[in-house]
Amino acid sequence: MDIIWHEKSSFTLKGKNATVVINPGKDGKKLSGDIVLSSLGTKTAKVEGAMKVFDWPGEYEVSDIPIIGYSAWTKSRSDEEENGSGDRTILFYFEIEGIKICHLGSLGHVLSSDVVNSLGDVDILMINATEESNLTLKKIMEIVESIDPRAIIPMGDGNNQAFFKEVGVENTEGDKRFSIKNPGELPDEDRQIIILQKN
Repeated sequence: MDIIWHEKSSFTLKGKNATVVINPGKDGKKLSGDIVLSSLGTKTAKVEGAMKVFDWPGEYEVSDIPIIGYSAWTKSRSDEEENGSGDRTILFYFEIEGIKICHLGSLGHVLSSDVVNSLGDVDILMINATEESNLTLKKIMEIVESIDPRAIIPMGDGNNQAFFKEVGVENTEGDKRFSIKNPGELPDEDRQIIILQKN
């Protein structure tokens, strides 16, 4: 499987049997894939060749790829009380070639224990860890520790330096894609931080 980051929370994941596109942006960049996951609801661009578009919570399976979408919010309840209600977002958990991936969309609050337990094992976590995230650094780390993924792909177009410092990353150049054949390539003990360049 190859993972390519485009911008913000937009990715393409190319497996042997299907290609999944997450949050295709409306910036004019043409993307192609079989399955589209949109944590932005209907605010998403069209993807060439897409068989299915999932922009609502639920459980699905397409091309042997199991998918679960969880409803969440862009703000915590306390923030909503102070600053008005947040928008909905969708967290997606899916599996490609035995690799379990969780994309947290525009999440703005820590996850309940029920959601964390429902997720179970996560190999790769995609989370907005920039200064423009809906999450504070403290909440980002709390979510990371509760999910306990084997690897993290930071997403978002803002500054990630505070997060990188927190997790001890010094080389932040990144690659144009991340390729993985099976979950055994990921560490069992030390958590891997996968940095991607925009593509």
